[in-house]
Amino acid sequence: MMKDKTLTRNTRSVASRPRVVQTAAGFELAGLYAPQFRTMELVDQCRAAFEEAIPLLAAYDLTLRDVSRIVCHIADADEFPASFPVFRQFFSNTSPGMTMMWLKDAPSSVPKIMFDLIINVPEEEELEAEAGF
Repeated sequence: MMKDKTLTRNTRSVASRPRVVQTAAGFELAGLYAPQFRTMELVDQCRAAFEEAIPLLAAYDLTLRDVSRIVCHIADADEFPASFPVFRQFFSNTSPGMTMMWLKDAPSSVPKIMFDLIINVPEEEELEAEAGF
């Protein structure tokens, strides 16, 4: 059972913590980043952010397998390839689409990597068609 939430947008500021919001198409976990990012390399920030996502999604009966698209905001494009094994670890059975936004000249006071996880929930008619009803 899904919890009823109002449509809100989470700001991209680091001061706010990520949360799941309901959208017209499903859910979005916006502004996801490692809680202690200031002391971590990008690859460790990536891992910690996905670990942070698991309980947030679980509160809505969702998992990382439900993610259909990932929007990555990265501060250092050169460090990003080191995170590929982390993506394989957390998305070993699914392949969500990915958009990468390079935050060139990002200050060191922001996370090196931040995510928006998009979860599209098919409408009932689509679910029935897939099930063969």
